[in-house]
Amino acid sequence: MDSDRITGSAQQAKGKVEAATGRLTGDTKLQVEGGYDQAVGAVRNTAGRAADAAEAAKTEPQSEVEHLRAEVERLSAEPATPRLDAVARTADRYGQEFDRYLDVVRERPLTAIGVAACAGFLLGRLMSGNRYVYRI
Repeated sequence: MDSDRITGSAQQAKGKVEAATGRLTGDTKLQVEGGYDQAVGAVRNTAGRAADAAEAAKTEPQSEVEHLRAEVERLSAEPATPRLDAVARTADRYGQEFDRYLDVVRERPLTAIGVAACAGFLLGRLMSGNRYVYRI
């Protein structure tokens, strides 16, 4: 078994976990990264399978080698996988949302600063815990 197949399968599994985690947490960036890892893992796994098949074809007749060559050419000529298309669409949506938030910040900078200050204060209060002991 070719090391590309093992690496590709592991990367696909990692991508599935990242995408599922991103969906559960609502983290679009993590979903995109998970989809990308799945697609890259699939390509790497396919390359490993082709390498394994080429290695096995060394002992087989010439017609089998030609068949494998044609299969590799067919796989390399295919357009991007549906996963990559979905990742690209998600990345575009993520970029548009980010641009929309930047436009709001540019239009209302004082409001953005106020919201950021309040959020920072609240987050600081929540993260600091209560260190004071009140005695009655």
